Amino acid sequence: MNASRSVTIIVNPAAGRRRSGHATRLAAALRRAGVAVQIVHTRDRGHATELARAAVRHGGCSHVVATGGDGTVAEVARGLAGSDVVLAVLPVGTANVLARELDLPFDERTLARGIIAGTTTTVWPGVLHTAQGPSLFVQMAGVGFDAHVVHTVSPRLKKAVGRAAYVVSVLRALWSYRYPVLRVEVDGVMHEASSAIISKGALYAGRHVLAPVSMQGEKAFSVVLFGNAGPWATLRYGLALLCGILPRQKDVTVLRAKTVAIPAPTGLPVQSDGDAHGHTAIRADINDRPLRIAICPRAAR
Repeated sequence: MNASRSVTIIVNPAAGRRRSGHATRLAAALRRAGVAVQIVHTRDRGHATELARAAVRHGGCSHVVATGGDGTVAEVARGLAGSDVVLAVLPVGTANVLARELDLPFDERTLARGIIAGTTTTVWPGVLHTAQGPSLFVQMAGVGFDAHVVHTVSPRLKKAVGRAAYVVSVLRALWSYRYPVLRVEVDGVMHEASSAIISKGALYAGRHVLAPVSMQGEKAFSVVLFGNAGPWATLRYGLALLCGILPRQKDVTVLRAKTVAIPAPTGLPVQSDGDAHGHTAIRADINDRPLRIAICPRAAR
């Protein structure tokens, strides 16, 4: 790694339950190797994107490190889109799905070695188009029950108990959610489903298998369509997810696609990389440029 280059570490202080110190230890490991480092903290939602864009505009930055959960990673990725700056991930969030998907290091010293070595992998993120405009996503977007849960989960409870907050939100939503039928257009072919998840990866909510294969390195999505509606079907899907057999359920369809649209019903909640992200109608396609992500040297490919 060129010593004249620098690394910006973006920290989401609200992510997960593990407290400060991670960014400081990563910065210390990089500085010992002669790398210039700056640490900046996010103030509110969307700020990580602004900070990443600022690092790109400043020039001389080789890597931007997203210190937080999947939402923080997605925000930083949006700020790096279209640039040659490498995204590095220091996972301290609730689920850290992308880090598990790509087998990224969870400890600061290993991540520092990957940044210094310059080893990367290439992924093709998705772009979610809503009434608010286009927005990059690196892991998944969803409409239906899971998006409703994301929209209704308590941020305070999430900060206090982590993933257990989602369990509380699920239990509250099971009998209150109305389970509308979605119209899902997959590469021009219309389908109906109770819920739909447009995924770049194979995992969901941590290590749980959502789709048979990862599409991170391909210009395509896995589209997971849930056929049945109601609380009992939702509970069955949840149990199948925990048991690793969700893609094998007879009423779950997994399709490969390059473009996906959900035109109706309108006004339904949408989630993107685990954060609330507007409402339907939506369209998703593949970004026109890939994203490079720092990996451990031993996992280089």
